[in-house]
Amino acid sequence: MANILIVDRVHPALAEGLRARDFVCTTDMTCTYESFAARADDLFGLVIRSRFVVDRALLDTKPSLRFIVRIGSGVENIDVAYAESRGVRVISTPEGNANAVAEHCIGLLLGLLRHISSADREVRAGEWLREKNKGTELQAHTYGIIGYGHTGPAFARLLHALGCEVYAYDRYNPNAGDECVRMVSLEELCARCDVISLHVNYIPENLHLISSVFIEKMPHPFLLLNSSRGLVVDCAALVEGLRAGKVTAAALDVLEYESTRLKNLPKDEWPEAMTTLATMENVILTPHVGGQTFDAELRHAQVALEKIVALFC
Repeated sequence: MANILIVDRVHPALAEGLRARDFVCTTDMTCTYESFAARADDLFGLVIRSRFVVDRALLDTKPSLRFIVRIGSGVENIDVAYAESRGVRVISTPEGNANAVAEHCIGLLLGLLRHISSADREVRAGEWLREKNKGTELQAHTYGIIGYGHTGPAFARLLHALGCEVYAYDRYNPNAGDECVRMVSLEELCARCDVISLHVNYIPENLHLISSVFIEKMPHPFLLLNSSRGLVVDCAALVEGLRAGKVTAAALDVLEYESTRLKNLPKDEWPEAMTTLATMENVILTPHVGGQTFDAELRHAQVALEKIVALFC
């Protein structure tokens, strides 16, 4: 009987499906790095989101471990190379919330283009500023998607269905295009598009992909969406870009200051850039909830089950 430990929230369909295939599933939502390290070496699999970092030292305490499922897309809290060198398969489920993230991006986009957040605040304050809140329509813009793995294509499908012109750039898969986009170089994307949406994983090469240099090189003002990882955008550079008008507006579902547990800093510890972003009317901030839907939670479980079964059953 193979033991699997679940340490983060996951739809019960995963445990039910594994038990039906004779795995033994235990859930411990209080598990910490230290308590996991102290457990007996009797685990076949670990299911985790971002509860703790799975590094070399932790992996060395579990020679019997055969797989780690990271529910979601990013695996930056797992030393993937070392795990796989020890024969531990690392599985993620980016397919599970791709549609949820895409829909959230549409919501953020409409929020910026139609001034929904600021208009809501004004009406609640007794103001009725119709002319000030005149916006632009989706089809008035040209869209550039950086990163075309799972969420990028999902976002492109929605934009395409709404009649928008969409371009995409993917450093690692330049031929990933489909009927919804035209694949181009990063330079051409920046030249053509006035809305840029980020859909990349966090790897060292993507640290501050959106930097003061990137913003300065843009040939025209642009609107920025980030639903990928916070470290991809230099928030201080973004603030300067917004102040200078090089960035017309920004919507961030992720922030540079998030911890490995995907939590933002306490407000009394905010850097100046974070404090400034929070005061800007042309900025929308959400707490890393793009992929957080009940539907995506079920799909994550289904995708994880399919991948485990394909490898080990």
